[in-house]
Amino acid sequence: MQFDSKIYIDVYSAGEKLVHKTFDIRQGEGLRVTLMWLYIFLIISSLLIVKPVVTSLFLSKFGAEKLAYVFILIAISAAPISSYYSKLLRKINLNIIIIRTLQIVIVFLVIFRIFLLVNILEGWILYLCYVLVAIFAVISSSQFWILANLIFNAREAKRLFGFVGAGAIAGGIFGGYLTNFFAPLFGSENLIFFCIGFLSICIPIIRKLWSEFSKHGEQEKLLKRQHEEKFFEQPLRLIKSSRHLFFLASLVGIGVLVGKIVEYQFSAVASIHIIDKDELTAFFGFWLSNLNIASLLIQLFFTRRVVGVFGVGTSLFFLPIGILVGSLAVLISPVLWAAVLLKISDGSLKNSVNKAGMELLALPIPLEIKNTAKSFIDIFVDSFATGISGILLGIFALGFEFSVRQISLIIIPLLAFWIYLVIRVRVEYIQTFRLKLIMDKNGAPEIPLDMEKESVFGSLLKILDGNDEIQILQVLRMVKTIKNDRLLPSFGKLISHPSSIIQLEVLRNIYFYKHVDFSAQVQELVFDEELDVRTEALHYLFQQESDNKIELLDSFLKHTDYRISGAAVLCAARESRTNQALKEQFKIKETIETLMKHLQRMKDERQKEFSKIIIAKVIGVAEIPELYPYLHFLFNDKSAAVISAAIENAGNTHQKEYIQILISLLKRAELWNTVQEALNMYGQDIISILHSHLSNPYVDKNIRKGIPRIFYLMGNQKSLDALIQNLAISDYSVRYEVINALYQLRLRFPFLNFRATDIVKRIFEEANDYVNTLTFLYSQSEVNSDKPKSIPRHDEQMKKGRMLLLQVLEERLDDNLERIFRLLGLKYPPQDIENAYIGIKSNKPDVRINAVEFLDNLLEMNLKKIIIPIAESVLADAIIQDSVKALGLKSKSEFECLITLLSIDDPMLRVRTLYLIGLLKDNRYLPYIGGLINSPDEQVKEMARFAIQEMGIMI
Repeated sequence: MQFDSKIYIDVYSAGEKLVHKTFDIRQGEGLRVTLMWLYIFLIISSLLIVKPVVTSLFLSKFGAEKLAYVFILIAISAAPISSYYSKLLRKINLNIIIIRTLQIVIVFLVIFRIFLLVNILEGWILYLCYVLVAIFAVISSSQFWILANLIFNAREAKRLFGFVGAGAIAGGIFGGYLTNFFAPLFGSENLIFFCIGFLSICIPIIRKLWSEFSKHGEQEKLLKRQHEEKFFEQPLRLIKSSRHLFFLASLVGIGVLVGKIVEYQFSAVASIHIIDKDELTAFFGFWLSNLNIASLLIQLFFTRRVVGVFGVGTSLFFLPIGILVGSLAVLISPVLWAAVLLKISDGSLKNSVNKAGMELLALPIPLEIKNTAKSFIDIFVDSFATGISGILLGIFALGFEFSVRQISLIIIPLLAFWIYLVIRVRVEYIQTFRLKLIMDKNGAPEIPLDMEKESVFGSLLKILDGNDEIQILQVLRMVKTIKNDRLLPSFGKLISHPSSIIQLEVLRNIYFYKHVDFSAQVQELVFDEELDVRTEALHYLFQQESDNKIELLDSFLKHTDYRISGAAVLCAARESRTNQALKEQFKIKETIETLMKHLQRMKDERQKEFSKIIIAKVIGVAEIPELYPYLHFLFNDKSAAVISAAIENAGNTHQKEYIQILISLLKRAELWNTVQEALNMYGQDIISILHSHLSNPYVDKNIRKGIPRIFYLMGNQKSLDALIQNLAISDYSVRYEVINALYQLRLRFPFLNFRATDIVKRIFEEANDYVNTLTFLYSQSEVNSDKPKSIPRHDEQMKKGRMLLLQVLEERLDDNLERIFRLLGLKYPPQDIENAYIGIKSNKPDVRINAVEFLDNLLEMNLKKIIIPIAESVLADAIIQDSVKALGLKSKSEFECLITLLSIDDPMLRVRTLYLIGLLKDNRYLPYIGGLINSPDEQVKEMARFAIQEMGIMI
């Protein structure tokens, strides 16, 4: 039969695709994953051979009771080894350390076999071998996961650690069954040669992995980080200073402590029922393989899903709960099957779900800290916990003569503490990512000021005496609520500051210091260029004057300079607002009426404009109904400053007659802020009116876009409810304003009820829009076969038309993503979501990855399923095709794509789409264009006519 190489290649290719699809291994990751899988497979195979051999030899000679002493020896030995190993990590490359470790262990195994062969110091060599094998197991595991954390980033790790970790479990199965099969045939001692061979193969694998790692330029980065940091010389200090590291170390410690007690129970029960050493070795090998089979199944088919769906924190609950079940079984019936159940519960979950979760916990820790601290945790903490377990067993098993059954009573309270640590570490894990995002955004987290502290107050005084106008202004606004005479010298200096804004803030501050008179300095500000400063200065002088208030203000009212007399009129209107006698005395009404009559005779345009502004401001504060009609005249003025003054003070009057006028003025986007502030003055009474305008698609778009911010300014539940009712508005530009207003409300008024159900529904709809837009982008980025043959493939106009459409689609995609994150900020802490959004948009790959990982742990499961793929589609410089494939989308024909785009209520998108359709000259689009000739948008209407005419149809 002739061998068909093509069939072989096809079968191999199909198998490779199946593995990549099943385990989510992506392009460029295959070699790294394979080598790491093989490396851990061989390490664990070796350990699953040598550990049963050493354990059975030890138990046969000394019995299970002596295990307590071995555990204590492990702890004592770990301290100097851990210290020396940490120093090596700072001085020598990681690959060299791993290779040297393998070579040392190989040499020791050869010596160990020789000593057993000649029967020299058999008792001591068994103690020594048990200790060194235990420490090597910890060191080799630590080395592997540090290397894995270097080679894979956070998102790759979450996908691939399940599969890579399966290599350890497969190695456990292989090594265990090999031990079970060959121990009775060759003798336990001779199995050591298998270990030597497997560890020797690991050396070239490490060299290949490191050379591949170097090709991507990562080796230099790693070496730089290893040698540049001198602070990290004491890992214990690091752990004490970081809550995340502390809880991580505590979890490792409690896991090892419980695991060693479980190992004691398992070994004790086994040694009681099995006497022959080779049979005992085979038993250990057989059941260790079985538990690794269970681990493998969990690792391959459940770990990635459990960690991906439930998150890192929840995945860490599985192991302590599993051990609890096994411990209860031993407590009820301490027979062989119960011990096996306990060991399988421990081993299968420890090496699968729990291992992946624990390694993911270390991801947010900076690399230079991780190398030092994690190695210390994996070696010293592991060994220290082993020593504690030995002490506990010595006290209870040897001292109080606890039976194997009673040992379970020690495990159960330890499991309760373990579960508590899992709860705490999940909080710290999210907080660490949160801080990383904040640091990436701002450089350092913000620290709130404690105004009571002398150092803080002293710093504020220094700022007030400095030259930074922005900081001075911030401090003046900050100290307005603090009455402290130590501020007075700074106020005195700042009254004459060149900035009118600072002068105004100083005047508002010194008003509250009645016992100090600044009148002499303030008097000069009456002649300032700025109206607000002049008015505030007059207000201060009026309030400070005790005996001759009226005469003082009257002298300014009669001033020959219209700017001074105008400021005085405004000040008089403010002072007499609630005092009818003062109004009559100052003759506010008569003054304004006279001023209105004189406007036409004023030749100086600046004086005329100033007088109109004064009229508007006085009407707004004086509460004289007879003056209100004059505002209608000012709304139509040619001066933008006069119109703004009229708008602002119409709001101050709260008169209903101005509501519709103000709403109509929202057509002018340049007046938005002023109109919005004015309408906000009406409060809840106009919510229904604004709501009807916002929800009406026939109302001018600028008016609709300007309304959401008014609801935000109102800042109450009714205005929030009105915004939520308008979340489904079809016009995306209006919808953006609605979402943004809701987001600002969340920042300012977090205690309001944001109706999470409605928010989540809208998030899904926005996510669906994002996916559709991405599909359109993908379709337009390809040269579509649906294009008519008569159109030249590389026609410049066609190229331009496609580029213009692609541009607007990309802009729409960015806007869509922002809306999604704004909505997420309504359900989750907005600052967290904002930092995640900034992180995803960052040009730093590690920042983007941290942002996605943070979201993966923050979001609920239903949102995570759709948001995480979208967030990952933004990662790095992912091309559109990769993003579409990652989301499982299919390309649409150009015809389907363009008619769908025409149905979207977005004028600019319609214009660009119509332009491209016109260039295509395809009559199939005609039925979809006809209705757009009557579009209210002039650009859409014009472009629809263009498209129809290009098809050869006269309009």
